[in-house]
Formats: sequence, C-alpha cells, structure tokens
Amino acid sequence: MKLHLIIEDPDPSFQTALLALLAEHASSLKTVGPATDWADPETASRYYLSLPATAQRILREAATREDGYVPADVLRGPGGEGKLTGSSGAFKAALKRGVRRDWWIADQVPPVLAEGPGFGKVAGYRIRSEALPAFQSAVTTHQQGELASQKDCLAETISAEGGEWDAQRSVAALHEIGHAVDEKRARQILRDLAADGILHRIDTDRAVYRPTDDQGQ
Repeated sequence: MKLHLIIEDPDPSFQTALLALLAEHASSLKTVGPATDWADPETASRYYLSLPATAQRILREAATREDGYVPADVLRGPGGEGKLTGSSGAFKAALKRGVRRDWWIADQVPPVLAEGPGFGKVAGYRIRSEALPAFQSAVTTHQQGELASQKDCLAETISAEGGEWDAQRSVAALHEIGHAVDEKRARQILRDLAADGILHRIDTDRAVYRPTDDQGQ
C-alpha cells in the first residue's frame, strides 16, 4: 500500500502522536524523495503528461525511434505546415514545474534536447540515451490506453450510425467527440475493430469497412 500524506500546520498534539507512530514503524516505511534521473518510467510518465499537446507529440515521435531522435522536418510534415514554435520552452517549463512539485531535483538534467545550428532554429529533438527506455515505456503505456478509449468510442459511433467507414470518416467522427487523431491512427483502429469481428472489410483495394451485422451494400 502507498500512502502519501501532506499535512499543513498540524495541531501540536496530533503532530507529536503521528511522529511517534512513524518512529514506531520506521522499519516498515520507505521514504521517497524527488527523482535524480530519468530511468524510472513513472517519473518519465509524469513529465510526459505535464507537457502540452505539441510537446507530447514531439516526445512520442522521438520515443518511437531507436535512437530517440526525431528530425524537425518530420514533425513539420511534408508541407512544412506543422508548428514547433515554443516547444523547447514547453520542455523547460515542464522541468521547472516538476521541481516546484518536488517530482525531481532542482538540477535534474533535461530529458529532451533540442538540436540545431542555433539562432532559434531547431533541426530536431533527442531524448537522452539513458532516459530513452523509460520514456519508451511511458509513451507506450499511455498510447495503449488512449488507443483503447478511441477504439471504444469509434465502435460505439459506428454501431449507432452504421454504413461504410474509412479513415477519413473515422477521423471526423472521433474529432467530433474530442479525440484528435490522424488518418494513420484511424486506419489502425479500423483494422483492430475488424480483427475483433466488429467490422468487415468490403473492398480489397480500399480500406473501407461496414459493421459485421450490417450486410447492406
């Protein structure tokens, strides 16, 4: 069992009794202080969840790569329309926020580094090698949970609406209920629903599906 207590301005008699109780059971207690590195997936998860959406995406993309490095061009997309402005600052802000909350030590090294020629230009982002396994584990865990939620929501929508479903329609439906996904993610969800027997593919050339219990053409 984990028990975290924060007691502000305790009554003196209560404080005395509590300290006596803790002293009596000192051998059974483990004191947990702020982290000193990024090898712990729980610490990596805290950092990841404290980031804004764009910074989370950068970290996710870096964590999916074997060397932990994602080029800025990949993040901006083929048309260069993706915005990365402020992302380096977001990583730094999350680090400072964690110090204030006693999640890690004040001089903790940043887990994500912006690389580039300087003068505000960023060529890419890299997760430190010693931190990469923990962040890969944390990102995988959160992606699995997120994908499961999106999958359930899309299955419910498809069941209610019926008809033909492709990636584009799925993206629109998920966006409408608050899940910001791209077509790649939508195609994966559709494949998973087909594997579960909820959908069947109706076109061998295109990824178009219908609910299994809807045999309409």
